[in-house]
This record gives sequence, C-alpha cells and structure tokens, in this order.
Amino acid sequence: MELIKNNIHMNVIKKNLVTTFYVNHEAMVNEAHPEIKQIISKQERVIADNVSIRNSQVIIDGTFSYQILYYSDDSEMAYGLEGESGFQEMIKVPDIEEADGTVRLEVISASVQLVNPRNYIYKIQVMAYITIEQIEDLECAKAIAQDGVMVLGKSIDTLLAVDDKTETFRVSEQIAVPAGKPAIDKIVWKDVRIKNINTRVLERQIEIQGTLSVFMIYIADVENSPEQWIETTVGFSGVIEMEEAGEGQISYVDAKLHTVNLMPAADQNYETKSVELSALLRLNIKLYEESEIETIEDVYANDRKLIPKIEEKSYNRLLVKNQARTKNTIKIEVEPENGHILQLCNGNAHLKIENIIAGDNCVKIMGKLNAQIIYISSDDKNPIQSKNQEVSFEHKIDAENISSQDKYYIDWRTEEVSANMVNTSQVEIKAVIAMEVLAFRAEKGNFITEIGEEPQDMEELSRIPLVRGYIVQSGDTLWQLAKKNHTTIDEIMRINELKENHIRKGDKLLIVKSCQ
Repeated sequence: MELIKNNIHMNVIKKNLVTTFYVNHEAMVNEAHPEIKQIISKQERVIADNVSIRNSQVIIDGTFSYQILYYSDDSEMAYGLEGESGFQEMIKVPDIEEADGTVRLEVISASVQLVNPRNYIYKIQVMAYITIEQIEDLECAKAIAQDGVMVLGKSIDTLLAVDDKTETFRVSEQIAVPAGKPAIDKIVWKDVRIKNINTRVLERQIEIQGTLSVFMIYIADVENSPEQWIETTVGFSGVIEMEEAGEGQISYVDAKLHTVNLMPAADQNYETKSVELSALLRLNIKLYEESEIETIEDVYANDRKLIPKIEEKSYNRLLVKNQARTKNTIKIEVEPENGHILQLCNGNAHLKIENIIAGDNCVKIMGKLNAQIIYISSDDKNPIQSKNQEVSFEHKIDAENISSQDKYYIDWRTEEVSANMVNTSQVEIKAVIAMEVLAFRAEKGNFITEIGEEPQDMEELSRIPLVRGYIVQSGDTLWQLAKKNHTTIDEIMRINELKENHIRKGDKLLIVKSCQ
C-alpha cells in the first residue's frame, strides 16, 4: 500500500559533555627582544580549528596563542612578545562511533615558568564544552494514496532543522591615534574583545551588528617618551547570506573572535598615527522552524484487513529558548609594594564556566568571573602594572520543565565592562554577563511505517450484527465504534443526525454495519 509521507529533518544532540585537558608550550625569547625579568601581564586564547568524531573519540585540532607584557633588566620600558602553538587532543566518548560535533574551548588557568631569562614554559588548563550532534531524518506517514481506507490522523509539534553552518565575518577598521598622543613605533600589547553583538534572521540572510572593545599599549616614535595606550570601541554591521534563512525562524548563533590583528599605519603625513584593525569572527549558525506535522495514528478498511507496522521513534520538540543578563561587580585591591594607582589604563572581565547543570526548571551555570586591570603606578622604575581578581559566579537561566536528560546549546559572554577608580588603591569593575540557552526534548511517538493487507475474515465479519443499538461508555470514540463495527464515522453521524464527532457517556447510538 502506497503511503504519502512527511519528512522531519532534525539536528539531534546526542550528548553534552564538559571536560578539561592541558597544553604545554616551551619557547624562547628571540634575539630581537630583551630578556624577561618581570612579567606584567599575559593573555591566552585557544581555538578549535577542526573537530572530528570517530571510534568513540572526539579529536580536537586547535591553536594556542598568547602574548606576554614584561619588563627587562636593560630598560624601564615595557616589552611585548607573542607566540602560538598547534595541539591535538583526543577525548574518549563511549558509545559514539561517528557523528558531528562542535567544541568551545576556554582557558581556565595559565602559568608561565621561567627556565631562565630567555626560556619559558607556558602551561594552560583548557575546558572543552563539547556538543555531539547528528543530522537525522524521520519519515512518517501522513496519508494513504488509496480509496476505501479510513485514516485516523494526529498532529505533533516538532522542531525542524533548517540550516546549520559555520560562516565568517570580517571587521576592518582604521583607528586614529587620539590628538595629543605621539605616533606609534611598536605595539607591545593588544586586547580586542566583543563588547556586544546582536543577530537577526531575515529573508535569505542573517543581519549582524555589534561593537568591539580595543585596547593597546605602544612604544612611541619619540625618544624617551613613556609608554602610551589607546582605548576605544569599533562598531560593525553587515549581513551573511543564507539561502534557507527566513523571518520567524528560531536561531542560535555562537559568535567568537577567531583572529585579531593590529598594525600601525601611516597617515597622509607619513606618520604612524593610525592603526589598522583586522578581526575575523567565526559564527556557528543554526536555524530551526517549529512545525505541526500531520501523521497517521490508525487505519482500517471495511473490505479487507489492514496490518499496520508501527515503530517507536524520537523527534525533537523545542523546550525553551531564553536569554538572561546579570550585572556583576568586582573590587580589585592593588598591593602597596607595587605603588599606588596614578591612572587607570584598562579594565576587562571574562567568565570561566566550570559546570553546567540542567534541571529544576533552570539551567545553572557555575564558575569564576575573572577581572583584570592595567594601570600606571607610582613606581617610577616599573610604572605599568596589572592586577587580577577572581570571584565565584553562579547564575540560573529559566527553563521551565527542563530535566537532566534534555539536550541544549548554551552560550555566554561578558558585555559592557567598565572600570572606575574608587581610590588610589582600589578599582571597581562592572560587567554584564549575557547568557543564552536553546533546549530540546526528545519526544517518543509511535509511527506507522508500512501497511500490509490480508483478505477480510468473513467468519469474524458475520459475527458483527447488521444493526445494533449502543449506549456510549466512558472512553469511547466514534473512531473505535466505527472500526469495531465495520462502518465509518460519517455513516454513524448521518444515521444518528450528529452535528459533531464528539460523543458523551450515556449517548444512545444506532450503528449499521457498512459491509455484509
């Protein structure tokens, strides 16, 4: 028997996994840089360049990059050095042979061990937030291309996967050196972060707009000039073409800075009084559409015996899509031995998520909020100083009825970070933590996949009376009565002059068998 089928295209999350691993990197200061005496500040970034899943292992090929701001013995000026190293990490995942996966990597802790003034070992602890997923198609019968077959239909609410791809968005901007500041000789420290970002689904495209915060320290192109710094913001906007995108779709967009470059540039007077910013954002874009799918729950025919093959299958239902923002304040005290704060250069903050728990009508995120300041101190010999402060962080995103068995995508970032001096020894950092969760539930349902046919059992048919009176019992439906008595719902309604197909306990019906 020919079945007309619906196709439910799904992006099924098989597992959410959080784990840690370590990366070590040995390096040396090249001859172009002086030896390291005192590290002022450091910054690390890890990127997953490629993720593959096979043989019950998640294989991550990534890049670890860093920068170090330091003092040397031969000068009171600050110096900067950068480096990067590739790595591969294999994480065992039982019961997963082959699938797709996305990985978010975050540095949880880092240390630099000086072997000697020219050699060092960089050690980082990385937290990997792994989502193992697979595209699946579920076919379910919605109609039968044959006359004389009675069909009981039902509808299910499901979430269809429309598109899932990784795109890049480039930000290019020229930043002018503020009036009154000298030209740039060399940039020794740079810190570029996403200050805020918003995306919107339009017809055949994704609109993106946001702001980058930019901070850098540079050596001036003027002899005996102290270190200079620039702190500013750069706005960006544009669209990413996506053929399947459409208004009203549900989106999940994970945007991360992939690469950043700041290069001094000459102006029309041949002075390096501007900086060329080039930043590449990597966006993982997932698009979904809520849909009511029609399926067949039961079938029968009065002239033959139908044998439906029923299989239990799972389909996705949207559980919750929610965003949350929370304000946090950290106060940083500087040590007296490093001098008092004369001027605050920069303040920033970032999250280190250590655990994610779903359940009790929420998704709970736990970890640390780390804040850092760079400032000019009263220490004339080493004026540029930095200080970090870390506090525990816990926040709940409302997710009604979510359980530990449900699967989800989750994103977090710090936005709108501001730093203000309270006094010469204390700075207050304020940061908005933005979080987003998109959660699904795997619903199970019985679906008819095939229908076999056999000749009607005439002996069984003869035992059914031609005409009978019937008093409706609790739980009866017109479908059950029509199927049991070899008639149709329309015929019962016609004979009993029913205006609707709803019956109640105690109703009296006349039922006439349709086939003899």
